[in-house]
Amino acid sequence: MKLASKDLLDIESLSPGEIELILDTATSFKDVSERTIKKVPTLRGRTVINLFFEPSTRTRVSFELAGKRLSADTINVSASGSSVSKGETLLDTVRNLQAMSPDVIVMRHGSSGAPHAVAKRVDAAVVNAGDGMHEHPTQGLLDAYTIREAKKRLSGLKVVIVGDLLHSRVFRSNLRLLTKMGAHVIITGPPTLIPPHVAKLGAEVAPTMDDAIANADVVMMLRVQKERMEGAFFPSVREYFRLYALTVARVERAKPDAIIMHPGPLNRGLEIDSSVADGPYSLILDQVTNGVAVRMAVLYLLTGGHGGLGQDKPPEGARA
Repeated sequence: MKLASKDLLDIESLSPGEIELILDTATSFKDVSERTIKKVPTLRGRTVINLFFEPSTRTRVSFELAGKRLSADTINVSASGSSVSKGETLLDTVRNLQAMSPDVIVMRHGSSGAPHAVAKRVDAAVVNAGDGMHEHPTQGLLDAYTIREAKKRLSGLKVVIVGDLLHSRVFRSNLRLLTKMGAHVIITGPPTLIPPHVAKLGAEVAPTMDDAIANADVVMMLRVQKERMEGAFFPSVREYFRLYALTVARVERAKPDAIIMHPGPLNRGLEIDSSVADGPYSLILDQVTNGVAVRMAVLYLLTGGHGGLGQDKPPEGARA
């Protein structure tokens, strides 16, 4: 089996089979990060450019590590360090990068749809590392990997997603992926931060946090994205914490073996209590670890590794 597209731009365009392929391939790569020498020759001679127009820690570093652990030549370009800061257009920037014959361009941009526009104009595979308020597909994939690793399945799970749903590309990717794979997604948050018509995408809207979290298998908190807000979306930090923060008392309403997730960065004392974020239920750091393996899988599948486009398993050298 192989990925149908040369690019990974969103979850919406992936089939359940392709999602399973990416997650299974990530499992083959995860042990690489646990070795003394954290590198395999799988993508030797390939070039990956990380083109980031928005700040990032986890996503940028994990893509860089993913490329380097696969032995690809990995180049990082930020907006402040590119000719965009001199007035060059995005299209001219990527055309110049394409002239250097990269194999993959990993792109984060503040405008929804920017990676899609770039993908139509370059021969390189384009990976969407987050575009505006649209999607963040590799975050959705690594979250699914983390859930499947802990629960051994995705289908039939009750997954609760809480917080700033309106501005969250992570939410949109997770909702599309989890419902596609058979999970039951419940959402809640301030009414001003719940997207209109979200029920049509398969989410059930709960009136309160306590209603949502009851008997949950997975609780995923989202960051309040103040940088994308223009106006008052909730009364105060104190009010938000009282109504929507994940506290120890609220965790106790979920199933005894529930897992806690957050894509980061955390706003402690606003979205989540520190005792929960650092507690035994939390898989927040596991998400970060798994992000490297998932992004290795994505780079491998889009470039074909040693065996051609979409080879359905990594070469033996990646698993030795």
